[in-house]
Amino acid sequence: MDSTRVFSATAPRNAALTAITSLLLLFGVGCANYGSRMNAVPGVPAAPATAVAQFRMGDGPADRVISFEMTVGPASLNPSSGSPISVISSPQRIELSHLSGTTAPLVAVDIPVGSYTGMTITASNPEVTFVNSLGQIMKIEPAVNQTVTVNFNASVTINSSSVLSLDMNLANALTFDAQGNPTGVKLSPAAFTLSSAAVSPDANEQQEENGEIEDAVGTVTNVSGNSFTLRVGQSGSSLTFSTDSNSEFKDGANLVTLLSMMVKVEGITKPDGSMYAKEVEGIGDATGMEAEGMITSVSGNPAAQLSVVAQDGGGSGVDGNTLGNSVVIDVSEAEYEINADSVDSSGLGALPSSPKFPFDATRVHAGQRVQVESESGMSDSTAHEDGSSVNAQRVRLEQQGLRGTVSGLSSAISAGPATFTLTVPSDSAFAITSGFTVVQVFWQPGTQLHDTTGVAEGQTIEVRGLVFFTGTGVNMVARRIGQ
Repeated sequence: MDSTRVFSATAPRNAALTAITSLLLLFGVGCANYGSRMNAVPGVPAAPATAVAQFRMGDGPADRVISFEMTVGPASLNPSSGSPISVISSPQRIELSHLSGTTAPLVAVDIPVGSYTGMTITASNPEVTFVNSLGQIMKIEPAVNQTVTVNFNASVTINSSSVLSLDMNLANALTFDAQGNPTGVKLSPAAFTLSSAAVSPDANEQQEENGEIEDAVGTVTNVSGNSFTLRVGQSGSSLTFSTDSNSEFKDGANLVTLLSMMVKVEGITKPDGSMYAKEVEGIGDATGMEAEGMITSVSGNPAAQLSVVAQDGGGSGVDGNTLGNSVVIDVSEAEYEINADSVDSSGLGALPSSPKFPFDATRVHAGQRVQVESESGMSDSTAHEDGSSVNAQRVRLEQQGLRGTVSGLSSAISAGPATFTLTVPSDSAFAITSGFTVVQVFWQPGTQLHDTTGVAEGQTIEVRGLVFFTGTGVNMVARRIGQ
């Protein structure tokens, strides 16, 4: 037989077999992939689609209350059908008064895409620090352990990364005596409002309810590549932030030095639900401390000491017993500055500045909310009830929320710039400690509106921003205005 003829006859058959085999392989792979997507394999269900849900808590103030602390969790989301989905598995301790007019993230978890009716949450061991009708700082610790189910106004469908916000209305969560002093805590669905919003894809347009992270202060517990994990204040919640070349690092913070450092983070939520740090500011290492809260008294002029009811903090000597109690701050050698992040000061000049917006040793005032930082820890970590003390290197003015009645508007308006007068209740903690009931509010072009389309004469609203004492009055630059 001619070998040439044998080769010529088999070559077409081999080529055909090769082509058929390739087509079968391609078809098989395609079918396998399609089958896995379509759950075509009997008895092997496809993994359900999930979305990242970021769970936050915030507060609507009660006038007398300076600090409201409680343990929250476990908590679960309730689907329209099926079993509850765990959101908080381990209880967390959180102080809510410093979140007046804003929210803070506690956890971010994967949940199944679907329809949800509400949330069931357990709350226990509240501690309430308030100013009584005689102007005295008081504290109650009622025995409370309640599980409450809070529903959305209507069932919500979560099919993408979302922010779930649980706002507590303290006035509805407390009982009072005839003089307006808190006497107990009684939780019910009426004390909470639950809302859901998809994460805004536009980082520049994000607000707290759809992804913005105003201030996350805590200690870095892990650094991995371009990401780090932050243990936030006394809540114990762990938040992971990514960074990139656009992230701004300040005051000694960088990815090499971050581990075990106390930092303040400004950030956003990315479309995939992960958190991104726009700014990371170093506060100190584990041998130092930071505490934030409301000033209840100032000694000396210029100020030599501040008494501050602590609302949150971290570092050496700061623990759960610190919150809600007075800390005596030696500020004789402290520097003063403000946290103006995300506060629109356009048209107002620099902040701080005299005469409208001063903040220094001669203008620091009771009623302001501040953060104090020290290179050393608290001198007494056990006698918190009697007032621990610390030497501060820095006093920083922080944002706070005030609720009151609007006046000084000739007609309802829906955008700044504008100014109006906010009159707070005369028996509120702010009025009693500061001695002022009238605040001039500067509504800026960048001021956010929340749950309101504008501001009208006689309306009761809540304003969050920076509060300045001019000597004869009080001015407030508003970051956020809401109902």
